[in-house]
Amino acid sequence: MADRWQMIGSRRTFVPPFVNERFDGPPFWACTYTALLNGANVAALGRLPATHAEVAKLAGASGDTNLRGGSRSSHMISAMRARYGVTNKRIEAVGPKEARRRLASGWALVAGVTYGELPARHRVWSPRFKLGHRVTLVGFSGMRTKILDPMASKGADYDGDWIEWDDFANAWWQSEQLWFQEGEWVKGFKADAAPPDGAAAATSSAAPPAEVDISPRVLRRFDEPRHFRVDKNAVVAAFKPAVPKPTKVRQITFDHVSGALFDAVVTFDATATIEGGKALFLRVTNGAFAGRYVPWPTAGLTADIGVAAVTTSVALGQPPAATADALLLARQAEWDRIRAEVGPNVTLPPRPTA
Repeated sequence: MADRWQMIGSRRTFVPPFVNERFDGPPFWACTYTALLNGANVAALGRLPATHAEVAKLAGASGDTNLRGGSRSSHMISAMRARYGVTNKRIEAVGPKEARRRLASGWALVAGVTYGELPARHRVWSPRFKLGHRVTLVGFSGMRTKILDPMASKGADYDGDWIEWDDFANAWWQSEQLWFQEGEWVKGFKADAAPPDGAAAATSSAAPPAEVDISPRVLRRFDEPRHFRVDKNAVVAAFKPAVPKPTKVRQITFDHVSGALFDAVVTFDATATIEGGKALFLRVTNGAFAGRYVPWPTAGLTADIGVAAVTTSVALGQPPAATADALLLARQAEWDRIRAEVGPNVTLPPRPTA
């Protein structure tokens, strides 16, 4: 096997032996446990078997009863506990600045992404797939990181492909991060010191400044993330924290009914209130806008932001349907879209009827 240590940016970084999820060709099913094994091998410095058999053992240890239906991040924690006896890992949601610092300091990130939101050049392994996926990131240089895609038709010596940070961040589920520190499972190993200024030390003077981590003021938090619906033809923008006010980083005109989850109503204005209805944002936890903030209200967007189960909507050119009917139509449309994407041979939950 080739040397797994590489100079990435200003530091010598361990790149794990690669394993893919192509057990015997598509359809692929084990991206969660394949990305998990690739990340865990950074902690183990390649001492875990980089094999399909080991991926299968992790999947079997996870407790997931629907392995072909897409695994949750919590299943990775269960798999490590049962397979490796690791009990000190948790799912994190660090900001972009801290994520870049860690990557530049020898950490690996197992990340969830919406595959269809990655640039086409990073989807060559499965161009038609556009749903949720997990990948592993290692290293940071300039404003780029290395992405190891479990769908890649590559062998153990594959060391990933460079991806621009902004291209990755546009598809990233920021609320689902699993981190592994280089060599943390190898007794006596001492990692190279981090660059003095974290990720900034690996950034050239011509590179854009690092994103400022600014915490929003949470006005209402929900124990269970809630769903918002986006009507066809709605124009939805996403913002990131910035000084003196949030900056728009993305805007999509939806050509189909869509939606995502949010876990809080927040503001960046010291005087704003929910009752006032101004300067409010939904904190999005998955999908194309994961980790970003969508203005509330937005025309064509329907969401429940109340303490009780009351749904609020903003009309887009015509009166909204009854709440229950609208939500059912949104769920059915999303199911139909997923079925069209994955084809008839993939098992999905029943189409919603109520």
